Amino acid sequence: MTDSPTKILIIDDERDVCTFFSRLLSRKGYQVVTAASQPEALSALQAEQFSVALVDLKLPDTDGITLLEIIKSRQPACEVIIMTGYSTVKTAVAAMQLGAYEYLEKPFDDIDQIEQLVGRAAGSGANLLKGDTSHDEWAEVAQGVGFRVGSSPAMKRMVSLAYKVAGKDISVLIQGKTGTGKEVLARFIHAASCRAGQPFIPVNCGALPENLLESELFGHEKGAFTGANQTRRGIFELANNGTLLLDEIGDATPQIQVKLLRVLETGEFMRVGGERPIKTDVRVIAATNVDLEQAIAEKSFREDLFYRLNVVRLEIPSLSARSEDIPLLAEHFVHQLNRELKLAAGTVRMLQGYAWPGNIRELANVMRRAVVICNGDTILPEHLGGTFLAGPTAPERGTVIKAVQQPDRGGMQGALLEQCGAPEELERLDADELNRLLDSLRQAQSNLLGVMRKKKIVPALHALKDSEAETIKEALAQYDGNITEAARALGIARNTLYRKIKELGLPGR
Repeated sequence: MTDSPTKILIIDDERDVCTFFSRLLSRKGYQVVTAASQPEALSALQAEQFSVALVDLKLPDTDGITLLEIIKSRQPACEVIIMTGYSTVKTAVAAMQLGAYEYLEKPFDDIDQIEQLVGRAAGSGANLLKGDTSHDEWAEVAQGVGFRVGSSPAMKRMVSLAYKVAGKDISVLIQGKTGTGKEVLARFIHAASCRAGQPFIPVNCGALPENLLESELFGHEKGAFTGANQTRRGIFELANNGTLLLDEIGDATPQIQVKLLRVLETGEFMRVGGERPIKTDVRVIAATNVDLEQAIAEKSFREDLFYRLNVVRLEIPSLSARSEDIPLLAEHFVHQLNRELKLAAGTVRMLQGYAWPGNIRELANVMRRAVVICNGDTILPEHLGGTFLAGPTAPERGTVIKAVQQPDRGGMQGALLEQCGAPEELERLDADELNRLLDSLRQAQSNLLGVMRKKKIVPALHALKDSEAETIKEALAQYDGNITEAARALGIARNTLYRKIKELGLPGR
């Protein structure tokens, strides 16, 4: 240790806990101060500068969250470790979102884990004291799984929390829009966990037919159903001791939800057609782009399953909310195919000005297409395709853009509506111009609704059921009734699309 020992503050009303930590950490060369109440803690903070504070979540005269806020306001470089019982894990995770370094569960069984945790926190606190925030402890793991985090503060906070809960054997729910990288985040959590050397198995709950999902998850016995010619292990068996990603969990049927709940509660399941329960030790990560709380209100998702899965919730920001990361990500996708190519400044501006409804997946596809089209050493705006040339930063091109950009507001609306309402005018446009017109209309609708929200104007809304029906009819018409292609375009499973067609009373195809 150095000449000036690292100072640790222990705040717990149980004297035995204070004595335990005092003896354990003093032997490691730390200078330990203990406090059993808020006044004693405030007095210690007034007298000395600490690198780490271990704070009990529940105290007679205050709580750990309050003390966390006090410590961080008075000594920002002091890393706070929350001590908690299992029943208060969700509160401890909330404390981490408020700035706690980690949480430690009682009883304290693993002495080595405690020593390592305090050591890491002390190192982080020392770096904060020196103003060095350049090193992210999760960076190496992220690089190992190909997870490009970027520099967005919201994204880095989310990944930091994911890294800290990765070592805890608790369920995680990942929420994010389609294409934001939910599976990559799940792989990162697995790689940062103590299960890293064991299997990681993803299963898309919305991509498997209802009659096969149970067999895929739990396996089946020989003769369980027609075609079951031999016993087959399911995903829960294959993932034993590892991590199972239940992607698109919001699409799981009510029957499957009941069986998943049983596995999470008991650690046991039965194969289809089986009579003997099978033990499993699997860390479950669930992912969805569905608002599960809304699904609970609509009675399509079980509330008890939601609480089992939602011990820790991680929300991935959409790409448009982290535009500062777009150049780094775009360059990464380009260099996957050609390390010699670079991006023109105008290309970067255009990428950052786009809304990215398909998020990172869409960006990857756009950049890979641009690499194929580019015949020089620089990717220029024209290599991005027509969608971008219809955006607000694009140059004026063709009738469509000129109609949208007319300075007279009444004339602009008239020209655009006249053009869209006249089939003979639309017939004269080529594919690129029609796509640009459609993108312009979507952007105009988005801008219009944004302004109406600001002005507290409530728009006349179609019923959700009607909008859904229209979207499905459009997709079926676009792909000439091909269910597989329409489902892929809509981002849902074929069986889900069949069910929607039946529920909405749409004509069969």
